[in-house]
Amino acid sequence: MPRNRKKQDSPLSVGSWIRAALLCLLLGVTAMGYVWQKSQIHQLGTEVRKKEVRLELIKGDNDRWQQLRAEMRSTQKLYDRVRKLGLGLTMPQPEQVLRLSDLPLDAKELKQSKPGEYRTVANEPRRERP
Repeated sequence: MPRNRKKQDSPLSVGSWIRAALLCLLLGVTAMGYVWQKSQIHQLGTEVRKKEVRLELIKGDNDRWQQLRAEMRSTQKLYDRVRKLGLGLTMPQPEQVLRLSDLPLDAKELKQSKPGEYRTVANEPRRERP
């Protein structure tokens, strides 16, 4: 007995259309995510290169400032600057130099410490001076 055409199953049902649409959607979202990640990687690479160039410029500036500081701290430059400004400063006489010691008055001379050794001076009560 021949079958009725109306009762035959269609080769593509609604469920297969939904599965195909979901598969296409999944592939599309995956492709968009891949492109977005690639653009982010490119953008971050560009930012890193810009920051590396800026770092090199700052290092160069730092070297120049250190050299200028060293020149300004040199004694010859300081003497020339004092002479140029006419401040009338001279080297102090030996009797004008005051040397300060952080040892107590009754402390005896200390031997040099060995590397890594920590020592302190034992403070004894001061004796009254006559």
